[in-house]
Amino acid sequence: MSKYIASYEAVPIEFVRGEGCYLFDKKGKKYIDFLGGWCVSTVGWKDGEMAAAISRQAALGVYVPPIFGSERQEALAKRLVELAPGKLRRVFRSTSGSEAVEYGIMCVRAATGKPTVVSIDGVYHGHTYGAAALGDACIPKIGPCPPGFIKLRMPKSVEEGLAVVAEFEQLIVSRGDIAAFMSEPFWTNAGCHIPPDGFYQGIQKVCRKHGVLLAMDEVATGMGRSGKMYASELWGLTPDVICLGKSFTGGYATMGATLITEDVFKKSRGIPDYSTFGWLPQDLAAAEKNLDLIISKKLTENAADVGAFLLAELKPLEKLAKVKQVRGQGLVFGIEFRLPIAPVIALLCYRKGLVTALSDARTLFFSPPLCLNKRLAKQGAEILKAACGSKE
Repeated sequence: MSKYIASYEAVPIEFVRGEGCYLFDKKGKKYIDFLGGWCVSTVGWKDGEMAAAISRQAALGVYVPPIFGSERQEALAKRLVELAPGKLRRVFRSTSGSEAVEYGIMCVRAATGKPTVVSIDGVYHGHTYGAAALGDACIPKIGPCPPGFIKLRMPKSVEEGLAVVAEFEQLIVSRGDIAAFMSEPFWTNAGCHIPPDGFYQGIQKVCRKHGVLLAMDEVATGMGRSGKMYASELWGLTPDVICLGKSFTGGYATMGATLITEDVFKKSRGIPDYSTFGWLPQDLAAAEKNLDLIISKKLTENAADVGAFLLAELKPLEKLAKVKQVRGQGLVFGIEFRLPIAPVIALLCYRKGLVTALSDARTLFFSPPLCLNKRLAKQGAEILKAACGSKE
């Protein structure tokens, strides 16, 4: 337990440097990084081009408050919306995924004049109050939680998906105050749960039918991690709002972005939109170079290819009595156990030189850097197989 840092669950390993898909602790032990900063790492650690881009910008010694114009910020925003599905045309600048989600909540309410946002239960969206209330982080101990949020159950089958879509439509018709549906394209921190076939197509159809906005939190899934630049593309979605963070800078800076349609932008005029450290010049340099490298190195395609390879390597674990299900999408994975043994498995992985994390006591979670290759994926898979097969 830390003496001064306010942390309740710190893992007693201190990493002091990284390189590619490896991390090194202060004793010099080398680990394969299968966590990737929890859906953060793209180009890997200690990337020379990223470091050079940030250093060049820092040497200029300038801070630009968001009240001033910036051609570079404009250019990055243009790239983001041009790569995105649908008719997204504007970008709110922010410092984190949580802040990006807050902008999303403000926008859907302001644009519709309605207070209620519907989301999926058990999904994480951030720690700020609005994001926490949208997701699963607003626990009773910090209540009262902000009002205006309704959660639908997470569907685990096609039949459940159809039922949840029907429940959503009934909510819209019966209440008349629903501004938006807002969730992740697939549910990452919950343990990498994949929506059943037809679910999101049904949600989008209901939204369009009733004039309800569709907002996707792509903080964890965006920037190529799913095997698509935006995971919304997996289900053919054209959201009115997309939120970005985490992989936006690949772990080299702290930035968020909220992409919206021109219609939502016009109707949201007047919302508070000043983010003091939103898109700092050094952070902007990191985001620019990160996007350059994701595209030039085909990291989105790599996430799809290596992700499918790793999932195929790990699926046989389901033959073990202790393993309930192995799930994956791109380079996001969850291994769910029948008993609360995930902490033990994670500890065994640490001992064997593999970094993973927990969604809960029954579920191991990992999201490797997008630059992971099949050789290293195979090595990590062998460690996971050994840990899951252990009798400890």
